[in-house]
Amino acid sequence: MAARLLRKTGEAIKHSPATVKRLMGVSKGKYKMELARADDPFKVGLSYHVDYIGYESFPGTPELGAEEEPKYAEMCDKSVVKVHQEKSPPFKRLVVIVSDQRLTVMDPKDAKAVVKIPLYRIAFCGSHTLFSKTFTFMEKSRDGTRLTCHVLACESPTKAQSMVRVVAKAFQNVFLAWSAAQRREKRKKGIPSAPGAEAADEAAAAAAPEAAVPAPTGGDGDEAPAEDELDAADVEKLDVSEEEKERRHMHRTFSRRTIRQKTPDVLDTGELKVKPDEFDLDEAAEYCEPVAALGDDAPPADDE
Repeated sequence: MAARLLRKTGEAIKHSPATVKRLMGVSKGKYKMELARADDPFKVGLSYHVDYIGYESFPGTPELGAEEEPKYAEMCDKSVVKVHQEKSPPFKRLVVIVSDQRLTVMDPKDAKAVVKIPLYRIAFCGSHTLFSKTFTFMEKSRDGTRLTCHVLACESPTKAQSMVRVVAKAFQNVFLAWSAAQRREKRKKGIPSAPGAEAADEAAAAAAPEAAVPAPTGGDGDEAPAEDELDAADVEKLDVSEEEKERRHMHRTFSRRTIRQKTPDVLDTGELKVKPDEFDLDEAAEYCEPVAALGDDAPPADDE
């Protein structure tokens, strides 16, 4: 039985993303050293052990204007209270990995992702005044028709708040890289950039260069419709790869943030009001642990 479980877990790791593979096979000391030495710690992946309490889903609002945007912080605050009232220990001990492109919640027992979402689809991330050890985030479905608030518990309020700051910084990196890619495209077309944009491009590209992707094409190589002319449902109908659909949804999301918000690179973190420019890697790394550090002394999972 044990050998079969070990073999099954090994196969899951073998076919898991590179970030997870790396975190599954490293000691705590080596992991902290990798974070400290990395040019971009998010490419290493910041990993946290948490208890998964539960989630609550809501109908989405894919095409609302800025004045109609849901109050995500209030929705998550209510979800935290509701989930804590409905659930009781023992909870599942899972791992949250924040990388340069996505947030993953993983079960270390089989290396399978419970939640895996691109950072651009996080609408809110925060803690809770009453349940101060809680880390929570609001996930938007790709087409915007569903919202899901995930509720997780940490060992301390400071760890929960540190995780919020990490997610806010990762979100900013992805947005700035996307913004830099848009300015580069404009320069290719002869459209002048705003003063100081070149320096911003270099910084953003260094933060998350993978966000700069080629211009979209149709399924047979034909030129695709203009991205800004498509709504979420139209994007889903395109004859393009899933990766291309995800990229187009990201473009739609960030384009709308640019128009509607004064600081579109700053993720909503509720009362914490996190300033991602003040991100401190030493403080963030204090609570990080590699996936491999989650051993047999973890709390048992519930039956859900």
